[in-house]
Amino acid sequence: MTSVILLFLVLSSAIYISFDVDKLQSDIETRYSTSILDTNGRLMDVFLTSDEQWHLKVEDEIPDNLREAVITYEDKNFNSHHGVDIFAIFRAFKNNLLGKKRSGASTITMQVVKLAMPKKRTYINKFLEIVQALKIESKLNKDSILKLYLNNAPYGGNIIGYGTASRMYFQKDPKNLSWAECALLAVLPNSPGEINVEKNHEKLINKRNYLLEKLHDKGKLSDSELMLSKNEPLPDIRFSFERVVPHLARRLYNTRKEKVIRTTIDYDLQKRMQEIVKSYVGYTKSDGIINASMLVVDNKTRDVKAYVGSQDFMDMDNEGQVDGVIAKRSPGSILKPFLYALSIDEGMIAPESLVQDVPMFFANFNPQNANKKYSGMIEARQALISSLNIPFVHLLDQYGEYNFYYFLKDMIGFEENTPEKYGLSIILGTKEFSVEEIATLYSGLANYGNLTKLNYIKDDKNDSSNKRYKKMFSKGASYLTLETLKELVRPGLNNLYKWKDPISWKTGTSYGKRDAWACGMTPNYTVIVWVGNFSGKSNENLSGVISGGRLLFNVFQELDNSDKRFAEPIYDLENIDVDKVTGYRISFDGIETKKIKYPKDAKPLKISPYYKKIYVNDDDIEIDSRSPDFAKRHEKVVMNYPLEVVNYFIRENRDISEIYHTTSKEKSLKILYPTPNLKILLPKDIDKEQKLVVKIANLKNQNIYWYLDKEFIGIDKSYEKEIELNTGDHTITIMASDGEVTRTSFSIDKTG
Repeated sequence: MTSVILLFLVLSSAIYISFDVDKLQSDIETRYSTSILDTNGRLMDVFLTSDEQWHLKVEDEIPDNLREAVITYEDKNFNSHHGVDIFAIFRAFKNNLLGKKRSGASTITMQVVKLAMPKKRTYINKFLEIVQALKIESKLNKDSILKLYLNNAPYGGNIIGYGTASRMYFQKDPKNLSWAECALLAVLPNSPGEINVEKNHEKLINKRNYLLEKLHDKGKLSDSELMLSKNEPLPDIRFSFERVVPHLARRLYNTRKEKVIRTTIDYDLQKRMQEIVKSYVGYTKSDGIINASMLVVDNKTRDVKAYVGSQDFMDMDNEGQVDGVIAKRSPGSILKPFLYALSIDEGMIAPESLVQDVPMFFANFNPQNANKKYSGMIEARQALISSLNIPFVHLLDQYGEYNFYYFLKDMIGFEENTPEKYGLSIILGTKEFSVEEIATLYSGLANYGNLTKLNYIKDDKNDSSNKRYKKMFSKGASYLTLETLKELVRPGLNNLYKWKDPISWKTGTSYGKRDAWACGMTPNYTVIVWVGNFSGKSNENLSGVISGGRLLFNVFQELDNSDKRFAEPIYDLENIDVDKVTGYRISFDGIETKKIKYPKDAKPLKISPYYKKIYVNDDDIEIDSRSPDFAKRHEKVVMNYPLEVVNYFIRENRDISEIYHTTSKEKSLKILYPTPNLKILLPKDIDKEQKLVVKIANLKNQNIYWYLDKEFIGIDKSYEKEIELNTGDHTITIMASDGEVTRTSFSIDKTG
């Protein structure tokens, strides 16, 4: 007998020592469904487990009424025993031995073992459960044990865990359960197959009501509460889980390891944003525009508060399951504010500086303004307000397309490393970006040039990079850009644009009208919307201004717009004197100036390129050293616009008297296209031949003598000439009647 007892103790000790509670918890963790919560812990989405179970893990505290109901029904001595109820074991053994009604002796702790490691019902397995329960009690507190039990108890069918049952039977968070509902959840794991709308309702009600009476006897329910609870009907249907943020949920499910993922999303805002996007696309469908996506970012935290991947995740006919937030699309003109701010910091422009707005050639690139209209010269801020292409392509040519490409790469972190693929056209949207990437950039701008990653996970302990800021540009340049973007007023949106302090916003339409964007910023929020067709199909009805702009303002009307004014960073700006006409610094005396705001941290604003000093005689006629009056010369500062601008003014029959002097010795003749050393791929037409159109500037409207490869080919006063060319290298020379000569060399290769 002593040997048997000793063997029993040795065996028990071995089981106790070898049982790993941490591993048990870890194994249980892998069984849960992945659940997606909002920032306040509200359930937004759930995924089936690999064995097709709905199995939620609830991390919140167990409600007191549910705790009381479960302990009363399952294990009345739970709070006092150490994992095993000795008296219950003896009672069950006696009943089973005498053939009386079988009764269980499993404590809640023992049931945790059974749920975690299911085994056949044998005395040996019961012995294992007892030892393992003792070990669990030595490692975990009562709250943790009860939570393990409730999170893994069966509740009928493929419903596992009290959090799952609470939502699928009652559409409630567990903390909102009534006494009757708690009593039902307490008795169900004892016989989960009995919850069925077609059978055993009476038996289940009797069990529930029996428990309610016991709770009443314990003083937990009043008489009236008992009566009301017993009259509550049982659930007659199983509810489905909501899919509040399906695109983000699927994305996080595929990339995160946690079973409970608490996001930064605001449940109520997300629901409103989904409805706005769905309703808006319902409106645009008649115009053939069937898809949209958007992000709402809290600028103070960089938390994403709403994530709408498509007009409707369940819209299978219109590719609703495509995640438009991460899909790459052409951004159109929405990168222009960033080049604008960078150019200010480089000292290339101030908002008031004049920039060129005339038809121009950049090698083979011949950009045009969207409205096909040109101003000649225009303030940089007005060029951004009007989203003019020519000024920004010219600005990028000065800033450097490689520099801008690598700025974007550094800020966003894309893997591609081919700036030559895009060249100057990148500012017009030839490189594709996602809504998420654009939101990152614009939220950085809204934070005065401090860029960091967007947050999707609340208090993400796995990502230490969220607080690493990158400096996009100076605080002063950011503010000047934000102020410029406040001046955007688009025709057709007047009724939406009523706020006293308008938001800073920008729109963009991709080439071919495939994508419409609208980006808006206040100190509180950055909102990025995309509208179009996921198929990439073009649509003449699509535009950033109308298609994107209307949706953008619909969104902002639902947000907290109490703070729309960006505070001026007074210590980051200074007043400087600039030329009143051209908006640059001036190095000549006698030029009228004005004061403007300019970033202290920017490079010094460059000297105005639109003035020059000449010599004139007493009659105010320009002279040079060959003139007999040169000894009596007078200095004079005159406007000196670029030749391309003067040429445009002449062709438009505009006054050039203030910007060009006919007696000037400056060049008045230039070949605008083809540019030097250009390689031209010239497609053949139907007749297998095509002529090259050569464009020139002829400011004095002189007769022009044309030469192709040193051979005279004609004389005229035109601003362009068609020339038929063979493949190979060529040189075109033009000479004006006053003797001025210019030439360009290039090569031709015909395709097709």
